[in-house]
Amino acid sequence: MKSKILKLLFLALFFSNLSFSQNKKLDINGVWSDINSGVENAVAIISEQNGKVIFSHYLEWKGQKFVESGVGKRIGNTVEYTVDVTLPIEGWATQGTHVLTLSEDGNTLEGAYKDNKKREGTIAFKRVR
Repeated sequence: MKSKILKLLFLALFFSNLSFSQNKKLDINGVWSDINSGVENAVAIISEQNGKVIFSHYLEWKGQKFVESGVGKRIGNTVEYTVDVTLPIEGWATQGTHVLTLSEDGNTLEGAYKDNKKREGTIAFKRVR
């Protein structure tokens, strides 16, 4: 009887810890490397406070500099924000929306973008710090 009670207690503790870890909100604040093909010196800084997300992004493409920033929200592990380009590359969009999903380990953000030139594509970032 005692061993059955101990087993039940162990299982209850195990599953309560498993449930807790699955519901834990992972931190997204920090520096993220842009891991999209063709870009160089690419970095994003993400700041989150109370579900509000502030996104800043710098990259170089074929020697040209590009800067965008935006504000959005986070719901669970989905981050969505609208960006405005402050230092454009000729022919590129000047506004857009990113919808990213945080990986289970909290080290990558992957998703899609849509821009004001009616283009869509994939976008990804890997945590640096």
